[in-house]
Amino acid sequence: MRRRREKQTVVIFFGGYIGSGKTSLAKAISERLGILYYEVDLIKKVVIEEDPSLEYNVKQNIPFPDEARIRMFNKVVEDFADLSKTHTCLIADETLHKKATRRVLFDGATKYFGGYMVVWVQADEKTIKERLGTKERTDHVLGDPYGMYLSMKKIFEPLDKADIVFENTGSLDEAADRLATLIREKIECLR
Repeated sequence: MRRRREKQTVVIFFGGYIGSGKTSLAKAISERLGILYYEVDLIKKVVIEEDPSLEYNVKQNIPFPDEARIRMFNKVVEDFADLSKTHTCLIADETLHKKATRRVLFDGATKYFGGYMVVWVQADEKTIKERLGTKERTDHVLGDPYGMYLSMKKIFEPLDKADIVFENTGSLDEAADRLATLIREKIECLR
């Protein structure tokens, strides 16, 4: 767990490849633990509307350029500033695939919430392909999730450290129950 102020506040980032189940788990954990879920994808949609070339790139399975992702994450951090006034903990999910771009989120979490935790969600290749090939993703920014998974996997930069590395197997309820227990053990404000 990264630095925290006296009053324990934290952003819990759910990171992982597209199709690992990070969004489903983040939402389920949010409900189980009564922590606000912050949907980073909503910010992505806003930035795509502001820059139509990004929409083209996404449809061609070209990941957002770093400068666009930094612009998105700066908007997320602006929201962190407001949300930290009313929430002690927050859950957000993002691929966290590049060091420079995830640093924007981590620094913002530290500045406004006093710290952050990274839950790295993993799934094997076969599971990811099945999830992305069969899952209906309504109103999602990705047109071809598996194609984007393959593109992002090529440029992924490993995390220095995750507070929890979670193998996402079994049903969503089983996985969420196991993960909620692990998170409760790590974060004092949830005990």
